Amino acid sequence: MKKIIYILLGLALAAVVAIAALVSLIDPNQFKPQLVEQVRKSTGRELVIQGDIGWRFWPSLGLSLEKVALRNPAGFAEPDLVRFTRGEASVGLLPLLSHKLEIGKVTLSGAHLFIQTRADGSSNLSDLLKASAEPKGEATSEPAATTPPPANDKQPWQISLQGVELQQASALVQDDRNGTVSRLEQLDLNLGQLAVDQWVPVTLAAKGAQGELAFDLKGSAQLKLASDASRSELKDVALAGSLSEPTQRLDAFSLKADRLALGQWSSLSLSLSGAQGAADKPTLAGTLEGTLKARLDENRQLLELSDAVLAAKLSGDALPRPQMQVKLAGFARAELGKQAVTLSNLVMGVDDALLSGSGAVRLGAVPKVDFDLKGEKLDLDGWLGQPAKAAPVAATSGAAAPAGTPTQTAVPANRALSTAEPDLTALKSVDLAGRLQLGSLRLKGLDLSAVDLQLALAGGQLTLKQFSAGVAGGQVTASGVLDARQQPARYQVHKRVQGVDVRPLLQTLAQTDLLEGKGDLEVEVQGSGLSEQALRSRMQGKVSLRLSDGALHGINLAEMIREARATLTGKGADQVKEVRKTDFSALTASFQIADGVARSDDIQLFAPALRVKGQGQTALVPETLDFLFLTSVVESSKGQGGKTVDELKDITIPVRIGGHWQAPSYKLDVKELLSNNKVLEEKARKEAERGLKKLLGDKADNEGVKGVADQLLKGLFK
Repeated sequence: MKKIIYILLGLALAAVVAIAALVSLIDPNQFKPQLVEQVRKSTGRELVIQGDIGWRFWPSLGLSLEKVALRNPAGFAEPDLVRFTRGEASVGLLPLLSHKLEIGKVTLSGAHLFIQTRADGSSNLSDLLKASAEPKGEATSEPAATTPPPANDKQPWQISLQGVELQQASALVQDDRNGTVSRLEQLDLNLGQLAVDQWVPVTLAAKGAQGELAFDLKGSAQLKLASDASRSELKDVALAGSLSEPTQRLDAFSLKADRLALGQWSSLSLSLSGAQGAADKPTLAGTLEGTLKARLDENRQLLELSDAVLAAKLSGDALPRPQMQVKLAGFARAELGKQAVTLSNLVMGVDDALLSGSGAVRLGAVPKVDFDLKGEKLDLDGWLGQPAKAAPVAATSGAAAPAGTPTQTAVPANRALSTAEPDLTALKSVDLAGRLQLGSLRLKGLDLSAVDLQLALAGGQLTLKQFSAGVAGGQVTASGVLDARQQPARYQVHKRVQGVDVRPLLQTLAQTDLLEGKGDLEVEVQGSGLSEQALRSRMQGKVSLRLSDGALHGINLAEMIREARATLTGKGADQVKEVRKTDFSALTASFQIADGVARSDDIQLFAPALRVKGQGQTALVPETLDFLFLTSVVESSKGQGGKTVDELKDITIPVRIGGHWQAPSYKLDVKELLSNNKVLEEKARKEAERGLKKLLGDKADNEGVKGVADQLLKGLFK
């Protein structure tokens, strides 16, 4: 045992003696000129070593140096491209005897990097990049030596480096072309020996800012360099950190990749959480989780994404609803040179809505988007938080009012219509063409089925090529154009509705139930301006309506005829409470729309025992009605009204409809009734003359009295 101890002590003593000898015999400062010259030859730059190069004995034998800088060319804002306050490196002992300086890991403290791009586009890196791109001559390669060269003072030194570690480094990147400044306030980097075809561990931590964007990053990976830099690889990549701006932030994110290499597929996973808006009350917050596979071809022209599955949870006032869950899956192929992206096998989900299909995007000054999507169910009201519609005004019960008395409900207060035009600039920022097919769609209370939408947007002009859907037991089709290239925007719409149950449609869209029946509707309108006021006041066009087997709610024409009979005969009408409803077999009308008014002179209604012709207008802005309907009894009244109306056969009964859309009024026009019916007029005149004779007696034959009586009778009918 003692012999072993003595041997170890002897070896330690020999090592100490050897180190002492080397330190005394080899002055590391002799490497200064070599290092400076080597840098000058390689970069054309001046390397400044202000401090001495000294030996370090702990924790390992090595070298240390202070205040080193690589100068910038003249004309840049800072004198140094890179500098550091202190550097340390371990050194192999035995290779020193052969004039080989094998440096272990170099540790740099307080390093600072400055990169500047001037207004003319020149940079303090330009000459370095140019020099590195120039082909090296054969003289630069070191021939392999089969035997160690003789050790003498004239033998050149061979220098190698095992790795680099940066501690508390910083950087400043300044671009004078756009006035941006990026700061790296703290950088810690640990890099192993950069040897070809060998995996080297790399770790980094960085904090800094670019403009108002602050970042904090940490990462690790393994790097394998190749003789061809484009074939270098990364594996076991892990990057995490945070980003923040005054109005938005990425509180935490992470990215992991098993392998990153040109031409090879990589499996990636990512997660992030962030918010937008004020820190105490963000308008949007959420998280995102996902996995995907990616591959960039060796020419760096084709990027492919496969098996992408992303899921996000969002909340905030910026959303159409308080909370939303979004899912996205599919494949993508990006041709980088053409700035074109093709999407396939897409599956997009928002809460309970699910769409699938394909698409394509071509980037440029104005991106072009193509899509073909299908879905089973889409509830836009649920997304948009559509409030429940107010119940329609009930006008289906109660008896008719006495003749000549308006029948009406409370008129709703008029709401001021907005004159603000919507901002359509977004329509000019993208061109698109596509098709959307849905099994069902809920929009503004309407339930649509078998929806097929095809549209195109180019240069700010939106064209609705085709729209078709089932609604209220019928079918609706539409086409149109919206031209946002001018202000205000112009539009043209052609809509056709066939076989639709009208009453529930009116209840949903207009909160009224005046009409009932199966009908066809055709609308052709155009105009300029999309504000509420402009849509009603500037719209031009026509509307055609045809209904069958329906009813007018809120008015009972048969009851009003009985009131007319009572007026003519002087007898009171039987007070029979009937539903305010007039059944009809057919109703047709056409309206011309101009200057905020819809007019019609060909309204016709065919009902049991009744024929109705009408004309009038409705004002679109105050939503008022002004119509006159002329009703005739044309046949034996076995239907609605009973035989009490038979006495009025061939007599025209005028009914005026006025008031508000949601509270219409109905009244019998007695004066019109008498003046437009000769039979009634003659009968009334005779009854009036008989009454005058009873009143005046013998004086009724006096010519003067007769003249006065005639004038009184004329006033009754004119």
